[in-house]
Amino acid sequence: MLWLGHLGFTLFIGTFLFLPSLFVAIGVLLPDIVDKGLLFLGLSEYSRLYAHNIFFPPIASAILYATTRRKDMSIALLFGGYMHLIEDARHTVPWLWPFVNYDLIPTSGITIALDTFDIVVESIGLSLLAALFLFRRNVLSLRGKLLAKIEDLYGRRIVKKV
Repeated sequence: MLWLGHLGFTLFIGTFLFLPSLFVAIGVLLPDIVDKGLLFLGLSEYSRLYAHNIFFPPIASAILYATTRRKDMSIALLFGGYMHLIEDARHTVPWLWPFVNYDLIPTSGITIALDTFDIVVESIGLSLLAALFLFRRNVLSLRGKLLAKIEDLYGRRIVKKV
C-alpha cells in the first residue's frame, strides 16, 4: 500500500475514534518515512525492516509521550503505526524483527510496481481522504449519530464530551 491508501483508510477510521488527525497521519506514514529514508540514504538494504515491526510504534509513541505528556497524541501515533503494519500485511512484514530473522530480499532502490489491487486501494484511499476534507462536517455528523446509537444501545456515555 502506498501513502494515499495508508492515509485514507487510517485517517477515516481515526476520525471515528476521536483521535488527533495530525498524529494519526504521522504515525501511519512514519514506518515508510524511516525505512524508505534509510534505503534512500544507502543506510539499509531493505524497504521494510527497522520501523516495520511491532516494536517500533510503541517506542515512537513512548518517545512522543515523554516529550509532550499528551496521551491523545501518543495513542494516535501508536494507532497509526499499527494500522500501517496491518495495511502492509499483504507483503512481507518482519513483525518480530530483531528477535526473529526474516529472509528479506535486499532492495536496490525505491521502485513502485502497481498491480490492480494497489490501484484500487489507492483510489479508495484517495476517495476517503476527499470525503474527510470535502465533507468533514457530514463525516463528523455521521460519527456523532453512530456514537449516539451505540450509547443508546449500551445505555451509557462512551466518549467524554470536552
